[in-house]
Amino acid sequence: MRAGRGAALAEIWPTREPLDTLHDMERRTKRSEDREEALQYLVEALADRSEVQAVALLNEQGRIVAGMGMPKAVRDLAEIALPTMRGGGSDQFESATEGTDFFGREIQLESGTLYLTALGSRVRKMHEAVYAITRILEPSELN
Repeated sequence: MRAGRGAALAEIWPTREPLDTLHDMERRTKRSEDREEALQYLVEALADRSEVQAVALLNEQGRIVAGMGMPKAVRDLAEIALPTMRGGGSDQFESATEGTDFFGREIQLESGTLYLTALGSRVRKMHEAVYAITRILEPSELN
């Protein structure tokens, strides 16, 4: 870098103060200490960065723990998700997935199993969402 005539050159030295880095910056804009609300925020963030019509986090009974999308799409997803992920069939599968894809991930927790599911053409960073769900529901002993 050249300085113009009469301009002073700035010297660059290590600083004593820590610098902000991307690693240190908080990516989440919505936070909650309430687990159910935190799960809902997480599902909303997953839907926002993906190309999906619906996202649902389901418990072992198929109850929606958190969801995002048009109500009918979320209900359709909840109806087909567990039978599909457990290897069975669903009469509604063809109509619910018409023109789109089904994504599902089983999450084993100490408290039971959850299912992260989506209808869409692309789900981005689902593995990170699984990690975040685990972190929300089973915080480490260090926290």
